Amino acid sequence: MDNTVGSLSSLLINPEDTYILGLWGADKYLRTSSVGLSNTDPILISRFARFLLSRFSTDRIRLRIYGDCEKNFLPEIKKSFLSSFSNKKVAFHLYVNSRSLVREFIWALNNRHTMIKENLLPYIAGRFDGEGSISKGIRRYFRISYGSLEDAEKNLSLLSNYKVKMYYYKQAHTYCLYFSEKNLDSLIMGLKPYSTKLQ
Repeated sequence: MDNTVGSLSSLLINPEDTYILGLWGADKYLRTSSVGLSNTDPILISRFARFLLSRFSTDRIRLRIYGDCEKNFLPEIKKSFLSSFSNKKVAFHLYVNSRSLVREFIWALNNRHTMIKENLLPYIAGRFDGEGSISKGIRRYFRISYGSLEDAEKNLSLLSNYKVKMYYYKQAHTYCLYFSEKNLDSLIMGLKPYSTKLQ
């Protein structure tokens, strides 16, 4: 059943849905009447699929697969297999045609500052799983990348309780938020229950 934006969206209230919002913010698939996830990680695609299946019947959901993939991957969802000459990894586009869900995702991301405090870590876990990286060397870092300054600044404002610095990489046209190594262990422990990458 389609949802409309009226009262505060579950994308800002429910921890698992807030994780989905963060993941979508990192790797969104968005058209005028379609919304979903573009990613190369089948585990993240499966997690986003569970969210869509909680909202829609299986016949509403579509999955495009670019490259070779097991035929029984997400067997309940209708799939299209397409050849890919540019991607070394298999790429997935998972989506549903729903204008109301398009509106809900856009509204929730634009109003991320209204999410309840307890959902900040699930949201950041989603962003990290989509566009984050962590080093394992002597000089550790934890960073999340953004394609736009506005998006990076909005997330930076959510992280006022953490020591975070923003850097711009001109050649890559990318903004990165770096978390201080001093509170990295406590941050990772907080994100682990929600993050797929940190499991």
